[in-house]
Amino acid sequence: MRLKDKVAIITGSSRGIGRATAILFAKEGAKVVINCKERVDKAEEVLDEIGKENGIVVKADVSAEEGAKQLICEAVKQFGRIDILINNAGEILRPGDWNSDVETWQKTLDTNLTSAWLMIREVAPVMLKQKSGSIVNLTSTVGLLGSQFVLAYGVSKLGVVNITKSMAKELAPDIRVNAVAPSNVMTDMTKGAGDALIEKFKQATPLKRIADPEELAKAILFLASDEASYITGEMLVVDGGYSLK
Repeated sequence: MRLKDKVAIITGSSRGIGRATAILFAKEGAKVVINCKERVDKAEEVLDEIGKENGIVVKADVSAEEGAKQLICEAVKQFGRIDILINNAGEILRPGDWNSDVETWQKTLDTNLTSAWLMIREVAPVMLKQKSGSIVNLTSTVGLLGSQFVLAYGVSKLGVVNITKSMAKELAPDIRVNAVAPSNVMTDMTKGAGDALIEKFKQATPLKRIADPEELAKAILFLASDEASYITGEMLVVDGGYSLK
């Protein structure tokens, strides 16, 4: 098992990519801290699936300083250490174009970008004391390509790329920091786009399909594990060729 005896925090892990990652990490031997902002019932379902002996649920808003601190404290209290942090919490809010209101813009940046910074800031002292740790941030091809329909989301995800590279320099050699950049993934957020737009996404992707969350979880597992022991500051694009155009 690739994560035997490792302790992993996965933000936003009650659904989607985070849920799939939590389940895969537990199968690979990790103790998983499942995090949700609101849906404790969904987080508990994930815990039931992996087994209560293999994790805990912590309700915390990681876009707020107190929430990030709470999540780190609960993890250390329960397991005594933190080996892996997956910054997965994220959301697309509407209206998302250039004419968005300030509240929606700020909430988007807080949810997708500020949360990653806060979590790294809080977990870094723990990992530095251990002299080991692996952080994987979830960004997006939207951050690289741009989109007029989700401007704030794209800006926030490009910021995650910068945080990844900057913190990889800052926290080396003890902590590795990398990122995974998906395009369209078959999560609740994508399903809500409707069949017509989903088909458009498929046709714009060379592999002619949309990724399953489990496929992203495998990429995250690779970067989080010792198999990527000489990789830091990198971004792994997992998009079926979407960004090739």
